[in-house]
Amino acid sequence: MTSLGTQRLVGIGFSHLLVPLSCRERAMVPEPQVGAVLRGLAQELGVREAALVSTCSRLELYAATDESERVLAQARRWFAARAGGEIETCLTAWRGQEALAHLFKVASGLDSWIIGESEILGQVKRAYETARGAGLTGATLNRAFQSAAAAGKTVRAQTGIQQGVHSIGGAAALLARSIFGAAEGGSTVIFGAGEAARATARHLAAKNFSKVFVANRTVERACAVAAEIGGLGIGFDEGLRLLGSAEIAVFSVSSDAPVLEVAALRRLAAGRCRPLFLVDLGMPRNVAADCAALPDVYLYNLDDLKGVVARSVAGKADECGRAEALAAQAARDCAAELDKAAERRLAAAAA
Repeated sequence: MTSLGTQRLVGIGFSHLLVPLSCRERAMVPEPQVGAVLRGLAQELGVREAALVSTCSRLELYAATDESERVLAQARRWFAARAGGEIETCLTAWRGQEALAHLFKVASGLDSWIIGESEILGQVKRAYETARGAGLTGATLNRAFQSAAAAGKTVRAQTGIQQGVHSIGGAAALLARSIFGAAEGGSTVIFGAGEAARATARHLAAKNFSKVFVANRTVERACAVAAEIGGLGIGFDEGLRLLGSAEIAVFSVSSDAPVLEVAALRRLAAGRCRPLFLVDLGMPRNVAADCAALPDVYLYNLDDLKGVVARSVAGKADECGRAEALAAQAARDCAAELDKAAERRLAAAAA
């Protein structure tokens, strides 16, 4: 017997809340590979509707199926094969209304380590567009993801959850500011020209960092980002050479392997007589972990930024309550729409 719309929805995955960075790093699916991985996974699970939300903080599968327990059991094995058997104890499964409510919470930035995070809404939208492009959306996921994206915009517009720090770039800039203190001067190099890199550049410029370099393998993109903030766009190798003189370097590069190894950093930083602060926003990580063992090198990764934003999150408690209520109501409204649409289809099929 075919289930009603909401009952067909399942979700399974993990996030920063339970899984350490090293494990998330093994499991994540780089954005260019999501479509191909999703098609293979949907075939393996035997589902016609599926979407994969893969970010630096989470990996979550959503699917529509009349065989929820079988699909969830097979999905568990897929996660374990990708990330290692220890991931199984960290996986959370959601069914029906619970899955819908979780998706709406994610899209609203309420399940992020930066409450009100701005990047996640775009990531949820891209996950949906990728699934749709792969021919893996239908009545259930179309309604669920479109409504979740709309709710994410509404929650941010009608509450103050984006007050203070609300992006990884903002957190990185706040960390840089705390390193510099109130003094100006010194220089910062930002590696990358994507969303997080651009946000970091904008926040640094707003905090009066006078020497900001944007380094990218495509110099034109580096120059475009730098032009927005009055910085200087340079090539990637030139940016690496600046590690001999810069105070802070922020890495946000899409790469399957570290772009900065310890041997290269030792050579580039030879002769420095002051600290070098490295902020790694990459997933997988852009900076090899053993770089932190070098004298006067201080390396911060995504999990280290959590402490930087803790005070900002604590100040949003009242707004979070309002935002959660809005997201939950929107999820219930969507569930009612899904079930009514399913009832109409069943009635039409029986006629």
